[in-house]
Amino acid sequence: MNLDNNFSVLIGVYHKDNPEYFRQAMDSILNQTVKSNDIVLSIDGPIRSELLEVVREYLSKYPEIHPVWLPENIGQGRAFQKALPQCQNEIVFRMDSDDISVPTRFEKQLIYLIEHPEVKLLSSTISEFIDTPKNVVTVKKVPETHEEIIHLARRWNPINQPSAVFYKSAVLSVGSYQDFYRYEDYYLWVRMLDVGYKAANIQESLLFYRLSSANLKRRMNWQTTKSAIKFHQWKYKIGFAGWKDTYYMIIVMLGIFITPDFIFEMVYKKLRK
Repeated sequence: MNLDNNFSVLIGVYHKDNPEYFRQAMDSILNQTVKSNDIVLSIDGPIRSELLEVVREYLSKYPEIHPVWLPENIGQGRAFQKALPQCQNEIVFRMDSDDISVPTRFEKQLIYLIEHPEVKLLSSTISEFIDTPKNVVTVKKVPETHEEIIHLARRWNPINQPSAVFYKSAVLSVGSYQDFYRYEDYYLWVRMLDVGYKAANIQESLLFYRLSSANLKRRMNWQTTKSAIKFHQWKYKIGFAGWKDTYYMIIVMLGIFITPDFIFEMVYKKLRK
């Protein structure tokens, strides 16, 4: 099957990102078996000199990388809201600045979208690692079919955001990315599912997700917990989730918040095995 390069990649970077991790992420995009002709780099506010040097290096070497410079840090949701319209193509792959896509990721997801034209939102299994991709500690699987995705979405995020690919027009039609602390992606997926867009997940790991104690702890602070409760209440308000799903998730989120870090980390890794 002949695949063209008329697809975009949307990746964001901000001042706290690690320059070496960003380099690994960019190299994994640039070394795909099917390469993109449009890589949109959202630069969310001023970035420190080491990271800025790496960004400028890639901009000078690769004309397909198109930066969207934002004068101040406004958060991922609002930053992508500004950057997504700059994507030149209808199919848009998401990528985070510290993850690593396997070389065949774009090729396999493009083939799936061609073979399943009804699907407008797609992700895959991902491998979560510590320090090096050779040290995979957990594998995060999500349901394959649209019906299974709808069922899971009432309680949990059914799309692995780091390996997501979607149709730009579908995302824009539901209001694009919006600000919702730590829930920007899940918030977008539910809005797409709620109006009838079809989703699917490839049952193969196509991305290495960088896992650390720091990003596990970010899921447990009070700000994240409040945002989670607000999000699940919103799903109930629009009729996407029932009251049982809503109260269950509120209890779970509060339970996660009061669980000591080391216990949560141990349980998380155990459940992902």
